[in-house]
Amino acid sequence: MSEGDRELRDLMVRYQSGSLEAFQEIYAALAPGVRRYLLHLSGRFEAADDLLQGTFLQMHRSRGAYNPAYAVKPWVFGLARNTFLMNRRAARRWAEVHDQLGSRDEIRRCIAALPPEQAEALLLHHEWGFRFDEIGGMLGISAQAARARASRGMADLRAALNRRQRAGA
Repeated sequence: MSEGDRELRDLMVRYQSGSLEAFQEIYAALAPGVRRYLLHLSGRFEAADDLLQGTFLQMHRSRGAYNPAYAVKPWVFGLARNTFLMNRRAARRWAEVHDQLGSRDEIRRCIAALPPEQAEALLLHHEWGFRFDEIGGMLGISAQAARARASRGMADLRAALNRRQRAGA
């Protein structure tokens, strides 16, 4: 392990213990390279910036799972890749929903009319690509309850869009 790898590992161990300064140093050391990698994957500056924030958010969520026997840099780049893939899957799923259900404005209006807990679970899963166990953890509910909320939300969204379509035809 190189000296730089050891320094990052030591910073990560400090960060796991709650050091904000350690996080700031990790971010300063890795963010430029991770951003370039995400720009390569996404091909868009705005997307790379959003994905970079998502990567470091994921690092924060996963910091307890980091094993100091491994180098930090490849671990963070792996998180970046997973963040990119999760975002791409979510975008594809959402595009399929748009194609099947209606225009972006119609969908936005119908989602706004859903019960808030359904809209939140639906968007967390279909828009941002979170798994139901992750959604459950965020909302303080079980994965099954998160799945049920998202499912009810999607069913209600489809019904509302079908009603709009029939009314406009």
